Amino acid sequence: MAKACLCIDVGGSSIKYAKLDDQRTLMDYGRVPTPYEGTEVYLEELTKICQKFEGQVEGVSMSVPGIIDSRAGVCVSAGNLRFADGLALVEEMERCCHLPVAIMNDAKCAALAESAWGALKGCRDGVVLVLGTGVGGALIKDGEVHLGANFAAGEFSFVILGDEVDQEGNIWGRVSGNERLLTMAARVRNVEPDAINGEDVFRWIDEGDEAVGNVLDQFTRPIARMIMNLQFIYDPERFAIGGGISRQPRLLQSIRSNLDQFYSIYPVKVPRADITVCRFFNEANLMGAYQNYLRTFGK
Repeated sequence: MAKACLCIDVGGSSIKYAKLDDQRTLMDYGRVPTPYEGTEVYLEELTKICQKFEGQVEGVSMSVPGIIDSRAGVCVSAGNLRFADGLALVEEMERCCHLPVAIMNDAKCAALAESAWGALKGCRDGVVLVLGTGVGGALIKDGEVHLGANFAAGEFSFVILGDEVDQEGNIWGRVSGNERLLTMAARVRNVEPDAINGEDVFRWIDEGDEAVGNVLDQFTRPIARMIMNLQFIYDPERFAIGGGISRQPRLLQSIRSNLDQFYSIYPVKVPRADITVCRFFNEANLMGAYQNYLRTFGK
């Protein structure tokens, strides 16, 4: 059997990694905290991960945040890892690891996985929305991930929601990022946002806390509204919702409930958005990195 690929998913809080083979089996899965001390420490941490798999893999494929020129191997921008803006990541990693390296934006990796093997398999046109620190995303067009002229297609976090373009409250990534849900839930529970997590929020809802249930409804309303708008603009066959929060069934229920309300009052009969959750959840980026490796190097 051919050697496997080392797949690395750089997230806001941790770097996840695993070895994948042609059966798409995640092996030797691990994670380390994401360093924010600068480029040198960042590359050192990535190199340490590669060294764990020396002699076991024939290539490396990375899912990374930001606007990524996957053809040139450059982080045009790097999301929260601002020190990596402009970093020629493929060149640096190939020099450190002595292996062929591929990179792609994290949400686009998720879309690759879902289009190839998951919730969007068989869809020529689809949309992936990844709910996390902000709102990641990707467009599937004619069965391929659409990169855009500046590799920024599907950067939904940057969508402006109001006239005051300089106000963070009018940027979709701030309105529908997980931090806002925690802040809203903490307020009605009279606790500090730093003291709770998403599991607490959904546990309270399951326990019958109506106030927190209303918070979820308020939180998903802008998501549902944007899905409706994207249906008008792009007319995809299906939306797939990803991110760790998508594991909670009540999230999809709440989005659908808001969509039902919007469609019921909309003055024109229009096609309805078909929404589901991503198949691979938190592992979508790793799976998509593997698919990008196969596509890049023709394995």
